Amino acid sequence: MLVRLKAFAGFRHILGKERAAELAEGSRVSDLLQRLCEEHPELRPLLYDGSTLKPEVNILVKGVNIEGLQGPDTVLAEGDEVAVFPAAIGG
Repeated sequence: MLVRLKAFAGFRHILGKERAAELAEGSRVSDLLQRLCEEHPELRPLLYDGSTLKPEVNILVKGVNIEGLQGPDTVLAEGDEVAVFPAAIGG
């Protein structure tokens, strides 16, 4: 299945603005992130603290934060759009 990935801020420098990813049916957000980290090893320390997704990393699937879904275990479907960006801080 094909999903679209949009990257923002520091993630964009590594992943590019937009790209498509071919995944197996039933793949989860964590599978997509693992694949991206394998392709771009410099991405892992930006996304993870050990094996846990950093709290300052926001991931949306179809505009909904995965924290409101099943977290990294959120199952992706054909055509889903996944956005990855850091938390916005400042005043």
